[in-house]
Parts: sequence; C-alpha cells; structure tokens
Amino acid sequence: MPTNRKEAAKLRREKTREQRQLQRQALLSGDERYLPARDAGPGKRLARDVVDSRFTLGQVFFALILVVLLAGVFIPRQYKTVLAAVNLLSLLAVAAVFVDSYMVARRAKRMVETAYDARSAMGVTAYATMRAMQPRRFRRPPPKVKRGQPIEK
Repeated sequence: MPTNRKEAAKLRREKTREQRQLQRQALLSGDERYLPARDAGPGKRLARDVVDSRFTLGQVFFALILVVLLAGVFIPRQYKTVLAAVNLLSLLAVAAVFVDSYMVARRAKRMVETAYDARSAMGVTAYATMRAMQPRRFRRPPPKVKRGQPIEK
C-alpha cells in the first residue's frame, strides 16, 4: 500500500501502463482475455468473423485511391474529359465502399442479434463498418477466419 499521494499516483500509472501493454499485445495476437472494451465480447467477435469471412471493397480502396491520385498527377491537363472521368470514378468508388461496408455491417448486426441478444448488438454496426473499410492485413485483432469460411456462432 502506498503511504502518500505521490506513491499512489505512481502505482496507478504503473498499473495503467501494464494494462495498456496487455491490451496492445492482445490486439496484435487476438487474445480474447485482454482485448480493450471496444473489441471485447462474443458479439464483437462474431461481427469480426462476419466481416473477415468475405471480401470487402474497403480492402482495395486505398490502392484504388492511390491509382486515382497518380492518374490525376500524370494525365496532362489538356485531357479534361479523362480527368473528369477519373474524378467521377473516384467518387463512385467512395460511395461503393461505404455502401458495401454498411451492408456487411447490417448483416453482422443481424447475426449478432439472432445469436445473442439486442444488448450484445449495440455498436456492432459501426464496429463492423469500420472493420470492413480496413485492408485485411491491417485489421486488429487479426482475422481468425478465412475468406469464404462459414461463420460459427
């Protein structure tokens, strides 16, 4: 037990630091015991599995945007029609990614509601939408299911 405020604050900071380190390691390894509250629980695990079991447009979105930006740089300004088409395609790509991510998230929420209860499904739509927009290799915790693999509840 600490004997004064300074020691108590130091002990509290040390415990907080250890907890953050455990959470960071859990995010990298997928250890369910120490995941942060944002990622913890059976509902969020099922939502992650639903998103990870299929291909999403968010996985290729950043590559597509990079191509669009490079096209905008390297296409001469005299080709206004081509530049307009590139801009239109980029806007359509953004819209398609949002629609695709939202549809996957709604599917995940329905599966969580049927497998568990409405309380477990709170926040699943936003969580799954954000996960669907990330490239697969950058998702934390890492995917545990392969693409096309059936989901177990």
